[in-house]
Amino acid sequence: TPAPTPAPTPAPTPAPTPAPTPAPTPAPVPDPTSAPTPNPTLAPTPNPTSAPSPQPTPAPVPDPTLAPTSNPTLAPSPAPTPAPSPTPTEAPVPSPMPFNTGPTGTAVATVLDPDSTSTRVGITNTPDITRAYDGTTSKLLLKATNAGQPGFDITPVWPQTIVHGIRVYTSSDSTSRDPTSFVLSGWNDANGEWQVIAEGGLSLPSGRNSHTNPLGYITSSTPTQGDPNFYHKEVLFENTQLYSKYRVIFPGKERCVSQVELPGLKTCSGAGENCAESAHCCSGMCLGGTTCSA
Repeated sequence: TPAPTPAPTPAPTPAPTPAPTPAPTPAPVPDPTSAPTPNPTLAPTPNPTSAPSPQPTPAPVPDPTLAPTSNPTLAPSPAPTPAPSPTPTEAPVPSPMPFNTGPTGTAVATVLDPDSTSTRVGITNTPDITRAYDGTTSKLLLKATNAGQPGFDITPVWPQTIVHGIRVYTSSDSTSRDPTSFVLSGWNDANGEWQVIAEGGLSLPSGRNSHTNPLGYITSSTPTQGDPNFYHKEVLFENTQLYSKYRVIFPGKERCVSQVELPGLKTCSGAGENCAESAHCCSGMCLGGTTCSA
């Protein structure tokens, strides 16, 4: 018997060698020495102290004379509306200081006191002449005779006076009756005749001075200025002559006024001159109420 043939031992199958895994190639790291990179510490930065900055342009200031602004110190504010009053809308211009009148005395708004005495001259009607010098705007109407020289004579309480002007206040009547001229004369006891002191034209304002019957509004004047609350015209002139009474004439057919003032001086009387009380005498006493003593 043949010996059994041993079964062939199969050759061992070599285990498959795994394919080598390629090692990952590291990403190239840039060499700071070979490739310069911007250095933030070296990169120039704007220097605020050196870089010029635009200067602010000042805002233009509006010229108040060229363009209105809302600035209350520059923009005019509306004037308040005056309260209604008898004050005229046309304010009279203040009068200049009186002229040098020579003799000294006490300056007064008018030498015509309310207690002065008066008489009518050249008129046909019988008005109360005291309205011309009662210190109010009461109306006085003068209707002339054919001579056309209406007016009045008046004797002041003060015995010796000097006048340097005349003020005429308008009435509540028509402007057609306003005086357009005047003649003022004075009486000196030593001369015993009328002497013209001043005469000329009058241009009264168109404004009317109202009044309440029978009394008018009270006027308040000074030696250098008529009452600015009432319409009037003032005429000044030079005069150094003393007079004891006056004549006021407003030529024309019919003339109407509310007040007449003769601004001037009340002077004292010397020894032997007329007086009504001792206050009128420069020195001494008023003897018997007629003559100053030495």
